This record gives sequence, structure tokens and C-alpha cells, in this order.
Amino acid sequence: MPTISNLKKGYVAGIENPYTSFTLHPDKEPANSASGWRSVPYVNQAGDGYGPHATTMGEIANKIPAKPALKRSCEKCRARPDQTGTGYPVCGACKVACYCSVECQKSHWKEHKGLCRIRTKRAKLEDGLKAEAIRKDKPYASQAILRQWYYDNVDIVDYTIVQTLELYKGLNDALWRTHAVVFYLRGDGRGPRYSAASEIDFSDAEAVPLATLARTDDLNIAPALLRALGLGSRAVAIVVFTLYDESDLVLVESRDLLPEREWAAMEKDVMWRMHVRMRRVTQMLSAKDASGDRDRGRWRGAG
Repeated sequence: MPTISNLKKGYVAGIENPYTSFTLHPDKEPANSASGWRSVPYVNQAGDGYGPHATTMGEIANKIPAKPALKRSCEKCRARPDQTGTGYPVCGACKVACYCSVECQKSHWKEHKGLCRIRTKRAKLEDGLKAEAIRKDKPYASQAILRQWYYDNVDIVDYTIVQTLELYKGLNDALWRTHAVVFYLRGDGRGPRYSAASEIDFSDAEAVPLATLARTDDLNIAPALLRALGLGSRAVAIVVFTLYDESDLVLVESRDLLPEREWAAMEKDVMWRMHVRMRRVTQMLSAKDASGDRDRGRWRGAG
């Protein structure tokens, strides 16, 4: 495989963004080499606050630990279900809140009923919006699809929360009490309706002060909703999906703080955006290696 050296960041007069230069050393392996996609080099160009970085497709694919789809904790006692199992039963009305027992569900109803009614009302509204979009042959998405994306991609959700809220500094010095993580999603271009979570991709994320979220010129999220989701005891995640030129679709979720053994093992990753954005592609390429399909000339990109 080719190798990279002499990575440098430079500037051109009159242009704000830096450029990246490097030396590419040609592949010295024979044409019938068994090397696959995982060893292909990748250069992330310099940006604001960080220099250029050379890595490989395999290193990117392995950077973020894989996790099964999220199974929600009990809303009352915060018990965590087996993440490889089926999870706890959901509230029959909102189909979101989970409970480990009937006792927990009954004792939590007074706290849950306000949020339950909001979610149930939104679900009924979205049924009508979906029917209208199909009738007019227009694109649509729903909070249910955004929530499924959040569950299915909990590995990159958790990694992003750790990086943006700086949990690697420890709970006392991190931003989780004063900031929320806002995820910006986009359609992957494969479907006009975005009726499945697999048709949505991560675009970017940032930590936003909680005080900013309630502003009408921002996301206009009611403080009461944040409190209902456990503000002060859990990290708040906000998923924003822009549907073509339509208004943004917003989902507000909360995430139990990761066990200390998990986030304490993580370090600051200045390239975390690249690792998140490139993850799907590099994992697809790694799968091609595993299947024996290593014809790089036939690959046309993904994601």
C-alpha cells in the first residue's frame, strides 16, 4: 500500500482556510498483493485548531467501539436492560418510555403523563403529515424515524456526546450540566421520503448552551420539556434533520451518562467529526475485505 509522510499545514495569502500538503510514497507491493481496503491510507486535511492527520481506512473503521441498538433504561428507577436483548416494555400510549416493571410504570405516571401526551399528540400529527406527503408525492420524515436513527447509531451518538460535552475530563469538569448536544442529520440521497433510519446520515454536531435552546430565534425548545427529560441527571441530545428546503424536524432526547469505566477510557479526539462521518464507508470497505471482494477499481463510494 502507498504510505504518507511529510504532512504539513500551510496558508495562501488572502485565503482563510489552511491547505494540507504531504508526500505520497508509491505502492511497492506486487500487483497480486492480498492487501485490502483496511490498509488504504487516508489524509484528513488541516482545519481550524488542528493539523493534518494521516491514518488508514481500517483505523477509522475501528476507532469508535461498536454497540448494539440502544435499549432504553427504566424511566423510573433507571435500571439498564441487557443491551443485547429485547429491552423493557414500552408505554402503551407514547410507545417511547420504557419500564422494568408495572410498579415502576404506575409510580412514574404523574411525572410521565405530560411528556406522554406531547409525544402521543405529535405521533397523531405526523400520521396526517405522512398521508398528505404521500398524496402530494413530497418528501417526509418523522420523529419516530429520527428516534430510530438515534437508537441504531448509539455508538456514534455516545462517542459524539463524550467529545462535544468533554466527558473525558470527568463529570465535574464536563459540559453536560450546562450544554446539550445538537446533532445535525441529512438525507443520504438514496430515498426521497426518508421513511427508514438507514436513509439518514450524520452531518455534524456541536455543544450548545441550554439557555440558547429556548430562544425563539434558535430551536425554541421549552425548558419544561428539558426538565421532563431529566435535565440535571442525564445528558440532553437534540436531533435536527433538514428535509430539503422544508423546515427542520427536531427530536429532543436524553441519554443516561455512560458508565465511568467507558467514558473515562476515552480521550480527546480532535478528529472526531472525521471518525464519525467516515465510519459507515470504512466499515463497508472492511466488509468487502472480509468477503474477499478487494477490487478497489469497482467501488463507487457510499454514504
